[in-house]
Amino acid sequence: MRCWAWWPASKYSRSRERDYHSISNDTEPFTSRDDDNSSVESEGKDPPITDAHVVFDEDMYDSVTMAAFGGVHLQLPGGTVRIHPMWLCLGCLPLFAAQQASLLYMRLGQELEKPVHGEGVSDELKQILPFAKTLMVYTLGLMLFPELLGACRLLLFVLNPTTWIDIKRFRPEKSAMWAFLWSTPVLVSCAATAELLKLSIGYVVLIDSVSVVLVCDTVQDTLFNSLALTFLVDLDNKLWEVAKSVFGIEYKEQMKNLQIISDKDTRREEGKVEREGWEDWKIFRQCSWLRRAQGGSAVEALLVCAIFMFAYVRQMLVMLYSLKTDTLPVARDMCTIWHLTEEDTFLGMITRRILRVMSLYAHPNGLLNQTCNPEVGGYCSPQFRAITGRDMWDLAMERPLFIAANVAGLVCVLLVPQIFQLLLFCETDRKDKHTRCFGFIPTDQDQEDESCKLEKDCTSLQQQADASQKEMASLKAKVEAIHDRLNLVCGTSRMLPHVLASQTDLSEAGMALVHNPMPT
Repeated sequence: MRCWAWWPASKYSRSRERDYHSISNDTEPFTSRDDDNSSVESEGKDPPITDAHVVFDEDMYDSVTMAAFGGVHLQLPGGTVRIHPMWLCLGCLPLFAAQQASLLYMRLGQELEKPVHGEGVSDELKQILPFAKTLMVYTLGLMLFPELLGACRLLLFVLNPTTWIDIKRFRPEKSAMWAFLWSTPVLVSCAATAELLKLSIGYVVLIDSVSVVLVCDTVQDTLFNSLALTFLVDLDNKLWEVAKSVFGIEYKEQMKNLQIISDKDTRREEGKVEREGWEDWKIFRQCSWLRRAQGGSAVEALLVCAIFMFAYVRQMLVMLYSLKTDTLPVARDMCTIWHLTEEDTFLGMITRRILRVMSLYAHPNGLLNQTCNPEVGGYCSPQFRAITGRDMWDLAMERPLFIAANVAGLVCVLLVPQIFQLLLFCETDRKDKHTRCFGFIPTDQDQEDESCKLEKDCTSLQQQADASQKEMASLKAKVEAIHDRLNLVCGTSRMLPHVLASQTDLSEAGMALVHNPMPT
């Protein structure tokens, strides 16, 4: 059974074209693989789809989501083959383990018990360092913002069930081999796992960035440690570049901008592809606020804003609490993890196994115990207990103006643009085909209805026809005037041929007078 992506490309031949189609369960004609809308374009009609406004990064994690919609292809000598997201998701697991292992060993390699304000530093420098460290923490948060924002948006995008109904994606034919691999539960599992891994690694780096900055004694150390930390986040981009170069895989150009498929196109493909039963549930048809073309993107954006505001406000409170208590946040986290590994419970067992996987089976429990256990010289004490919600609330009450200013800044960056887009969200009335936009009527020609454009074209053509008729009438009147003048000069019209505008012109009338002279 030939169905795997590593089938030798050298055995390809036109007679065995079906073998390559079975790799991705794609039984469409081989020549149409690079243009899914070829049948529509051949009819001279525009494809009934619109842009879904979904952005993908060129990295290993986002490639899984792109592959779930059929947008990642493998270049072969005889053509291209669609890659299933399962293979790319398997490639993300060792990447995530390597990133987490690097962060774990970086934590254990720090001086966790070191005070935040530094030791042996002059009084003048102690007054400057907190401000410089706070500024660098905000800078790192800004650098990690696009990474976290893209992962969170795509995670909510793939978890929205109406996405897999409205968005144009690859669907295998009913007779295709291994069609169940392209079912929605499999695709959602792969895509959501990849985006969750990307979001988690970005959030862990955001948390550790506070400790990396606060533990430094000089500005130079702060810059170098920050660059080393952000390099871990960019490993997914580098791995994707390696995969593209080695395996010859790439994003399909037509799928970089996902499209919303219309109901007409959906009905046209019902007999060819196999649709899943849950797609006909009424709950998804009734929840119009989840549909991509009816405001679903705005709902996802609002949820992203809420998640980001919670994460960044919590991060800000953790930083303030660390400056207040003169302890590193990562020191508290490692003490909490050590306490979990010491518990003889199911949670403790899961924690020890996760640590073993994250450290690439190097068994870091001994090093963790030596670093944290106070009985063997570790630093853990009640001073390094975990931060509770009560601690954050008390800190917010102590500095309300600072907290309010930061929350207002996050609202301006995250929430205000989404509200502005909601106010300008246009809706089309099916009854009178009139586009309304919360009281604002768009005047751009691209937003006009097709019937209005057709009516304007007909009016313009009618005006041109009327102008042509007037011009023809004017020319006919001139020809008749010339005919009357000739009759008046010659004195008779019996010898003069009848001149009509549709038969001859003035030159022909002159020739007739030459060949038929009038009697004197």
